Amino acid sequence: MTFEQLKSFLAVVKHNHFTLASQELFISQSSISKHIKSLEKEIGIELFKREHRTITLTPAGKEFLEFARESVDGYEKMQRNLYKYKSEESEIITIGVIDTMIEYGLATLIGDFHKEHPNIQIELIERGNNSILEYLSVSKFNLGFVSNLGSNNKILDSYELFSDNLVMVTSENHRFLENRTIALDKTSKEKYIALSGDPTLHNIFLNVWGNLNFFPYVSYIDSQTKTLLALVSENMGVTLLPDTIATSYKNNINSHIKIINLFDNLCAKIYLVNKKNKKLSKNETLFKNFALKWFDKQTS
Repeated sequence: MTFEQLKSFLAVVKHNHFTLASQELFISQSSISKHIKSLEKEIGIELFKREHRTITLTPAGKEFLEFARESVDGYEKMQRNLYKYKSEESEIITIGVIDTMIEYGLATLIGDFHKEHPNIQIELIERGNNSILEYLSVSKFNLGFVSNLGSNNKILDSYELFSDNLVMVTSENHRFLENRTIALDKTSKEKYIALSGDPTLHNIFLNVWGNLNFFPYVSYIDSQTKTLLALVSENMGVTLLPDTIATSYKNNINSHIKIINLFDNLCAKIYLVNKKNKKLSKNETLFKNFALKWFDKQTS
């Protein structure tokens, strides 16, 4: 029985879906299935009932769930307890990044840092914004690039790196086809799509329609920005995104979207964050200071 099998089991229980479980763990659906099958084979008991397109826990699966949670929680607690024994001279830095950071020069930043510090390795953990904040809170890593702080601003030291104007993104056949700019209060009948855990749209709508107790319909997806934009291109809804992200997607991946500027003065911000009162290692401090100076040069 492996830690990966237990994590796969818990992810399937959480989502009741193999595909969503694979997206959370950033592994293939076939790997999830193999983990579950090998786990069931090892203990000799079926953990899930598979009927048509639905999956549910068997009675044995429900009992096994308690063991799996305790085992994973215990393992992660042990990792956190042992973290303090890591040498400050460790040559590996682990950094959490949102999936859109590559569009803001992350690869060039890492390359420039490596030129000055060739012996320091960097491990990037790509997760959603909320997951990065959660991992920081339990010290799974100490540095992260995020697009919003949520309610964590009191426990984080945050450094604003830059801001990016928000734009509306629609399909190329949307009824706003002829619009080059639009005011948000004209979009109340639109169906919006947003990433789960991202409060951006909620906060914007609160400012635009909050006094009327009205919000447009928003469909949330537990996925990445590319999936969000793919749905928009199929006319499943509209969304608001930073201009840099939308333009890069249109130019390099799928030209079948339309980018509309907003009359409203709205922008997204990117932050470098670390947990307050958490001492960074020597190498983490080197990277943090390097990144702050690097982005300052890019925006000056």
